[in-house]
Amino acid sequence: MILYKNLRIFPTFHDSLDFSSEIRNYFYQHPPDLIAVEFPENLKFLILQGIDRLPKISVVLYYDEYLDTQLYIPITPADSLVEALRLGEEYAIPVEFIDIFIKNYQPAIVPLPDPYVLHYIPYSKFYDLLCENLQLKEKAQIFLRKYQHSQNHQENPDHSNHPIHPSNHKEPSSFEIPGEEDEKWLHSAEELDSLRNFYMASRLAELMKLNPNSTILVVVGMNHWENIRVLLEHQITDSEITAFEPEIEAQLMNVRNSDIPKLFSNIPNILFQFEIHRQQQKSEWDDLNNFSKIRQNHLIRKLLNKFDILEGIQDILSRSLDRYANEYKERISFQKLKILTQYARNLAIIDNQIIPDLFNTVLAAKSIINDDFAWIVYEECIDYPFSEDFSDLPSLHFSESGIVLNGKRFSIRRNIPVRLKSIKLPLQPKLKENYQGEWKKEWMKGRYQLVSHIPEDIFEEQYFQHIRNRSLSLLRDKYVKIHKFSSTLMDGIDFRKTIRNWPFKHEIYVREEVPIQGSVDSVVVIFDYDNETYKKYPYRMMWYAEHDHESDLGFYSTYPGVNLVGPGISRIELGGVVSFYPPRGVPNIWSRRFQKQYPFVHSTDELLLLSALLFAQKKFITYVAPSKPRQFFYQMAEKLNLSIIFLPLNRFNPVSLRALRHLHILAGKNKRNLAYKYINKRKY
Repeated sequence: MILYKNLRIFPTFHDSLDFSSEIRNYFYQHPPDLIAVEFPENLKFLILQGIDRLPKISVVLYYDEYLDTQLYIPITPADSLVEALRLGEEYAIPVEFIDIFIKNYQPAIVPLPDPYVLHYIPYSKFYDLLCENLQLKEKAQIFLRKYQHSQNHQENPDHSNHPIHPSNHKEPSSFEIPGEEDEKWLHSAEELDSLRNFYMASRLAELMKLNPNSTILVVVGMNHWENIRVLLEHQITDSEITAFEPEIEAQLMNVRNSDIPKLFSNIPNILFQFEIHRQQQKSEWDDLNNFSKIRQNHLIRKLLNKFDILEGIQDILSRSLDRYANEYKERISFQKLKILTQYARNLAIIDNQIIPDLFNTVLAAKSIINDDFAWIVYEECIDYPFSEDFSDLPSLHFSESGIVLNGKRFSIRRNIPVRLKSIKLPLQPKLKENYQGEWKKEWMKGRYQLVSHIPEDIFEEQYFQHIRNRSLSLLRDKYVKIHKFSSTLMDGIDFRKTIRNWPFKHEIYVREEVPIQGSVDSVVVIFDYDNETYKKYPYRMMWYAEHDHESDLGFYSTYPGVNLVGPGISRIELGGVVSFYPPRGVPNIWSRRFQKQYPFVHSTDELLLLSALLFAQKKFITYVAPSKPRQFFYQMAEKLNLSIIFLPLNRFNPVSLRALRHLHILAGKNKRNLAYKYINKRKY
């Protein structure tokens, strides 16, 4: 905050939550008598109407014929100007709009530091560093010299290039504002900024005269204050200025939840969290009068904590992790989450920022985890529960090329441009139903002709073969004999035992790999044990091979047709699966007739292992599960001249296991041609 006579000035960045927090904290500590903001007077009614709608987000929209563009002023909790006005409305403090309405305004977007540093350095230090970096004070002196130079040429004002030309008044500091039809509208952004600086300085000088004993809180853009200051110091604005309130066709419009990321730089859910923080802070502050003075001082320090955007992003990721674990039954490790946050931070640093934006957050989730998790993160990020798609106000209809208004298409831009990164996400689009119940209707048509998704078939067979190879590798290690070296190296030196014994015995040991008789037949994979009281996986199915390169499958899973991801396309979650390869026409192991023959089987996972033993054509059966099967099945395998190879489930890559566990079932072969549009490409 900057002091100037009875002014308390806050130069800020537009669309910044950190500056909104700064203004709130200052306001609560030093309530002003009057608030002045950098908004044009002729839009005051609509802007205040939009503030009354908060936390619903809206924009003031008007047309600039020189730019052939619809310009909008955002009314959002993130904007510091809006926050100042909102505080004034809540605490019945008068507000003044001190900016001038301009057109054809196309300022360059200046790279600015991330205001998140305000959590670590005081505002005054931040402002001094910014002034030094952007040379704001030096530019203000140049601006003053240009004005003084133009005053020396008042005798011939028509040849002046300055947008503010002397009026018929004799006072050297009296100015005339360009009219609605004036060609001065076509001046450069620099000249229009000069016009704005003069006008705001004049309005502030007027307010200071009318309110000499009042504290005035002034909230303006960062680039304006130093120029306004030199004008006030040199008393250039102590004159009459021409009233300028042109009529303009503007309207207040509602912003739908899906369009918030297209218009604002902040993550929508961060805005929601800030709004909750703001409401709690206001409620607690208003209750301070109920406490003693000592207690009040303690609570004030506690209440003035700033909203932390980084904590907000961490909260989004935490909710995304829980939702992902609930939907996909897979926990993302702390190590993966740490890598994700580091990657998001690095992406932000590339953009010269501290805090990752929506794009970088989602990109990090996709790159480190997968598309499914990235979609969950994106949906959590854009969730703004206060928004309304259907409102008492007309809503913007946004498209990639702009907006549609009254049947016409317009480009759209913020009135004060800010840098908005493209929201085109590197994710496969999530298609939606054309009408409610469309996907269910397609499923019901083909629910008796269920088929698999071919890319998943290929992956399944490859992964089952990987399990077989891994089983044989484990067997080879068990079938190795170690001998003391005598005359031949046999299958090579066993370095482990040789090194262990060399210091004491000076002996060399060699390996003899005994050939394995037989190969791996069926593979049983148990992801989760089913509870017989409450069946988590109630669906049972035999899936027979369509050709010789596929295996026959038996599995228990969640019900198909419940979780639909496309028209007639359902995602299921396996509890356990058995693969018979080569295919052999196994009878339906889920039939009551089959199960009645084996009353000693206690659960579905044991039934899968039993079927693998009964219909085995080769010596070894691989059993992958969280724990070993009952000893009974080892004895049964021995009687059948078979051998069970147990592999703990946690020895396998969780990403690959997830891909194996979550399959898609299609309601008819005709769905295979379009399934790729609805099923995300897997990371295996």
